Amino acid sequence: MIFNKLSKEKNLDVDDYIKQYSMEFICLQRDSLGELSEKEGDNWIHRAYLLSM
Repeated sequence: MIFNKLSKEKNLDVDDYIKQYSMEFICLQRDSLGELSEKEGDNWIHRAYLLSM
């Protein structure tokens, strides 16, 4: 649900958002939401939250 919100803010499909921004947020290339581990997703969300402050 959080990735849906983040991708909508960028006017991208969730998988396109993951592919485009994964290196920036988790320093690993991922091409879809299904490829993210739970830990990677948590790290991404945490970083996105910090950047939004």
